[in-house]
Parts: sequence; structure tokens; C-alpha cells
Amino acid sequence: MRIHNHYARSGAIILIVAAACTDPKQTLLDAPISTIIDTSAASSPAGADALRIGALARLRQITAGSGAGDSPWMFAGLITDEWKSSDTFSQRNETDQRQVQDNNANWTPIVRDLYRTRTSAREAINALVAFPPTPVPAAYPSNIAQMYMVMATAELYIAEWICNGAPIAEGANPPQATNADVYAVAATHADSALSMSTGTDAFSVSVHNAAAVLKGRILIEQGKFPEAATVVSAVPTNFQLLATFSLTSGSNQIWSLNTSAKRWTVGDSFDVTGVIKNSLPFASAKDPRIPVTGTTLGTSPAGRGFDNSTNFIFTTLWARTDPTPIWSGVDARLIEAEAKLNASDFAGMMTILNGLRTAPQNLGAITTPAMSALATPATKADAVNLFFREKAFWTFSRGQRLGDLRRLIRLYGRAADGSDSFPAGTFFKGGTYGSDVNFPMTVDETNNPNYTKCLDRKA
Repeated sequence: MRIHNHYARSGAIILIVAAACTDPKQTLLDAPISTIIDTSAASSPAGADALRIGALARLRQITAGSGAGDSPWMFAGLITDEWKSSDTFSQRNETDQRQVQDNNANWTPIVRDLYRTRTSAREAINALVAFPPTPVPAAYPSNIAQMYMVMATAELYIAEWICNGAPIAEGANPPQATNADVYAVAATHADSALSMSTGTDAFSVSVHNAAAVLKGRILIEQGKFPEAATVVSAVPTNFQLLATFSLTSGSNQIWSLNTSAKRWTVGDSFDVTGVIKNSLPFASAKDPRIPVTGTTLGTSPAGRGFDNSTNFIFTTLWARTDPTPIWSGVDARLIEAEAKLNASDFAGMMTILNGLRTAPQNLGAITTPAMSALATPATKADAVNLFFREKAFWTFSRGQRLGDLRRLIRLYGRAADGSDSFPAGTFFKGGTYGSDVNFPMTVDETNNPNYTKCLDRKA
């Protein structure tokens, strides 16, 4: 069974019990109890809603994570400059070094989860359409819209993280697709989410805001900057769609793998080898958006990582059960700022960026303090550097950095091999950084007769 069709049909699904949330900061899956139910119950309104809740659980699994594996957001940040491996696992070390193999045992379950999330959302949509409650609540279409949002989120990550050639069509043995094809599919599903979440109740508004930010992200990746700014314009800056965690439903994996297990350490612009070309000083900048404990060089106050050799640095951005923003109004403003950047309206870009900096902003569990404004850059090159630095600090470890660095190559003219966008030079655990600017499709997919290998590894 290939991963794009992999969905449990063994007679049971996991139902995570969750109450509907009407807070504008919509939360997901604050679920204290997991229950096994029979799939025959899906042939009813209650069963259809169980599938919806299960798909939301999948969405949490492909973001900050909650299981025993790697957080997908963190893994996508490991191939960039957000994280470094303080681990002994070769799978994490090769990813940090940008030399990822297609049989990487840590990457494989992440890919499976991306496709399972997409399939789970599709099955939930089918059930929600077939088995509506009686009477049908006015906000009911927003439940379906929410599932289209989940589908499109998984598809966006497939396009941003995986090489050209990832199958995306539904059904057995789908053909390979380019990243552009996947973005187009994701855009269609985001449109469905937007068109079906037009109610004025808090839940519908929250789904609509999340879908708008998602569609804006997709449009940015497609180079449709004015359209992206338009679609997010009504999203309030204080909006957040949160993935929530609890001791019974699963820990925030960013905390688990960084603070607790010490297998990942916060990235920096230098290490024991010297300056790391292109890397941002996430660990050493002392930026309030990424509070950290530990130092890259010298004797780190946080000690050593799991490998007993790498200086350990952990972030206090999120603790064990802290929620993380999947989509936020801050993201909406960053989309608008990038549209200004591409219109060469650097002053307009800085008005947006400084608007974020000079007012406290919510990032899940923390509120950033007001920061000083920055000067307007004089050249396009300086404006690009400043924008992507600011965005990197606002979106740290939320799954966006890999797409941003690929876009720097694809749309902003950086070197095709990633040598002036991704970390480059001497790798601190030996050898040099590789040339990967994305992840390979996993070896599992070779069971698909319509798949051979990545069409290319370009950005």
C-alpha cells in the first residue's frame, strides 16, 4: 500500500474527543482522552464528525507534532538554519548536512503523515456531506471548509518540502506531479475552504481566517503577490489557529525534542567551524521572538546535547503543553509585507514590519514585547535580506523556513544550488554541507509503477 493512499481501514479509527471552540483564537485538539470507535459509526452525523476530529489530529501531527517521532516543522527546519542536530542519529545528522537519503527513517513517517492527513480530510469531507445532522446548523458548511483547509495545508507542505515529482492525484498509482501542480491543487482546496466558511459565527470566521492565510501562503509561493495581499487583508493581526497539547493528548514535540531530549539545538550563524554562510543567528541574536538558554561556543549554560559533544541551546518559546500557531494574523501581515517588497515599495514593507515590531504580538503561549523600529533599506537586495530575516524570527520552527529559502532561489534569483540561501561550507560534524534544497520522495513510493524518482531536486 503506497503512502499516498495509506489510511487505516482496519475497522477502527482514533477519535480524539474535543469540544467546539468559539474563541477567535481557534484551538485544535485539546483532547484529554483517546477512544477507539468502530468505523461503521462513520455512517452517521456523529461518525462523520469523528472523522473530522481525526483529521484535525492529523493536522496537529504534521505541525508541531504530538507523537513519538520528529516534529515535521522541526525536520523542515533542520535542513535549513533553524535547527542543528545535537543527536547521534545519522538520519538527523544527514538532514542537518543537507544530504538526505530517500530511505531516511525519520523523514519517511513524516511523508506518510502528510499524505494520511490529506486522505483523512478527504474522507471526513465525504462523510460530512453524506451524513449531515438534522436539522443542519447554519455554520455546518464551515466543518467541511475546515477539512478543505486541512487538505490544503498538507498539500502546501508537500509542495514546499518535497522535490518535484511527489504524486498528489487521488486513487491508486497516481502520476508524478511538479511542485507547481501541487500548489495549484492546494489553491483549489483553499478556495473551497474560503467559499464554504462565510458565516458570521466565531467558528466560521476562524476557519475563514485560517483558510485566507493558507491561501495567501500558496499565492506567495506561486509568485502572485498582489493576489496574496488581497486575500489576507481582512485577517486581524491577533488571529491565531492554535494546535494545543496536554499531558494526555501528547506533548508539543518542539519541547520534547529540544528542551527535553536535547537531540536538537537552536541554530546559529556560527559554530565550532567558524561562520556558517547564509545562516541566521537564531541562538545568539538575543531576539525576544526566540528566547533561548545556552550558547553556541564556550561552555554552554545548558550543557551538552544528546551526543555529549554539541553545545546545547534550547528555546523557551514553547513549553511541554504550550500551543503553537499553525496560522496567524502575524503571517497575514508578513504576506502583505512580501507583496510590498515585490512591488519595490520598501517604505510600505517597513510600515508593516515595524507595525509588528513596535507592538506586542501573540505567538501561541508567549507575547513578544514591543521592539524598536528598523530603518528602510535603500536597495532591493537589502530589502530582501531584511524581510526574510524578520520573517524567520517571527515564524521560527513553524514550518515556513524551507519554503522561504526555496523561494529565494526560485523567485528572487539566489543561486540554484542553494549556496547563497541555505547553510553552506564546513559542516561541524565533519565534511561539508551538501546541496539539497528540498527533501526526496521516500523510497516507499517506488511501489507505485507511475513513479520512478524525483523529476528534479530544484527549488
